[in-house]
Amino acid sequence: MKKTAILFPFIILSIFLAFQDCHKTEEIHNTSLQNKATSNAITIMPLGDSRVEGAASNSVSYRYDLWKKLISNQWNIDYVGTQKDKTSYPLLLGKHFDSDHEGIGGFESKDVLENIPDILEDLGTPDVVLLGIGGNDLIREIPLEQVIENINQTIDILQNSNANITIFLEQIAPGKTNIMTPASTIVYNSFIENLATIAMEQTNDSSKVILVNMSTNWTDSYMADNLHYNELGAKEIADRYFEAIVENLEK
Repeated sequence: MKKTAILFPFIILSIFLAFQDCHKTEEIHNTSLQNKATSNAITIMPLGDSRVEGAASNSVSYRYDLWKKLISNQWNIDYVGTQKDKTSYPLLLGKHFDSDHEGIGGFESKDVLENIPDILEDLGTPDVVLLGIGGNDLIREIPLEQVIENINQTIDILQNSNANITIFLEQIAPGKTNIMTPASTIVYNSFIENLATIAMEQTNDSSKVILVNMSTNWTDSYMADNLHYNELGAKEIADRYFEAIVENLEK
């Protein structure tokens, strides 16, 4: 009787520990699958100024609409950046909006160039960058040659950090027609043409720089104010990015 009294709790304890081990093994397996799913995601950094950020109270960013289109079409993507979008968005297919980005209001091309080394050191280099910059440079009349050089150097840094990176380069949309004077239109058009040259010259065997035309077929109905998108404009930008991504990337 004494032996039975001793063995019975030992057996119960052994069964409990075995169950716990199985449960832990299952947790480890599930965590491993989750990590694998995350590691297989295409990391995308939306990079640029307030049009990327959507900073103004009456304007929005394209990032949410693009995320919706990608998730709805079974793309496994992960937005990355040191900035967080604090806007509340509805769930999509049970998923919360990925709020990470690297758009900062007021940034010029030199600001992106100066900050990108630290950003890459903090986060690592993404698979894809959506680069929309230059609007503030044009408004502040920064010499065009300097703007082009800043963008070229930014691309150099990204490619040196990840030889296989894909960079989608925005031919940025113009401002509202009431601020596009004949003089500013000439500078804007020259900037757009130079971006095409950048994309051609910076593309190499392992890294593509892909031009995304936001410039043509653009109307004031897409604008929340003189410079920023409304919801219709954000959706239009997202649609053009989505078409470029589908055409040039594999899921």
